[in-house]
Amino acid sequence: MRDLFVITEHRSENISSFLRWFFLVLCIPLFYYPPFSNVLNYETDTFPLLLAIGILYMTSTQIVLHKCHEKSVHYRFFTRGGIVFDYIAYVWLMQLSGGAESPFVSVGYLIVIHAALYWRLKGAFLLGAASFSILLFFFIRDSGYQDTMASFEFFMKSCFLWLIALYGGIIASKERQHYLEKNMYQLQSEQDYLTGLLNHRKFQEDVLEKTKQNKPFTLVLCDIDRFKNFNDQHGHLIGDEVLKLVGSTFKRYISLKDGEAYRYGGEEFAWILHTASKNEVKKMIESVNIHLRRYPYTIGNEPLPVTLSYGIAIYSAGEKPAEIIQRADTLLYEAKSAGRNTVKLDTIKIEENQLMM
Repeated sequence: MRDLFVITEHRSENISSFLRWFFLVLCIPLFYYPPFSNVLNYETDTFPLLLAIGILYMTSTQIVLHKCHEKSVHYRFFTRGGIVFDYIAYVWLMQLSGGAESPFVSVGYLIVIHAALYWRLKGAFLLGAASFSILLFFFIRDSGYQDTMASFEFFMKSCFLWLIALYGGIIASKERQHYLEKNMYQLQSEQDYLTGLLNHRKFQEDVLEKTKQNKPFTLVLCDIDRFKNFNDQHGHLIGDEVLKLVGSTFKRYISLKDGEAYRYGGEEFAWILHTASKNEVKKMIESVNIHLRRYPYTIGNEPLPVTLSYGIAIYSAGEKPAEIIQRADTLLYEAKSAGRNTVKLDTIKIEENQLMM
């Protein structure tokens, strides 16, 4: 319940998207519905074009917000680019609806706040200056300076604009700092300090979440073969370096769209993959194994071969977290008992040489 009141960047973008649709729907009767349009007498020559561009952009943004990952290029392009679109639409709308006397002048305040969310004080002042410039342009163009009341209104609007830019930027900066600190603490609680992978606690949370969704996924448990020998023969510092090597390899070949890699404990690791395709899992294992063969850990000029054994379980509908973990763990034990450097996928044994490209 408490999370409902936490405004993340994604939620703020959904709010911004809602406000765009709100203003678009609001504008239509103001420009075309006679009881309003006859009184307001706004220019309508280019409004259909603005309307069409707005619907196209806003529909695309809506799709991106619901379909794309927050770190994807498309997501970042449409969310950051939304500020530019808002400003262009704002200027266009003011031109059609009375310039400095437009009832949409206050929309500029929202654009300044939106910019502050991403670029903090710098963004707030940048968009504040841009909004003030266009307001000043319309004020001078319409000879508002010749009217005392119009001059006073312009002065008050300008003051509000700059105050919102100042306080909006300060608040956004503090909120962003708080957000980053919170994320840092959360990351520390979920990340293994040595390998940089997610830790066992996060693994248990994610397995539980995956089984609740009751959708196909793959659980991989893997173990560094004869890891005790690294520690006994070369010391624990070398053992730690081997763990780091394996962790960095996993991060290289398992992207966010594929799933996540975890340090399960000791020399044991886990993957939670979004796919249930055996071929896709096989390709990832091939990539990891080939990389470890090509770039082994070396002491001086002496390479230390690093191999892994894998136990792979594909989720069955209704399966509990403990059940799929136990299944993968049993398969991993069978892989190590079969001679190591081996993969066990349910009841099918795949030898390492079968995974060669």
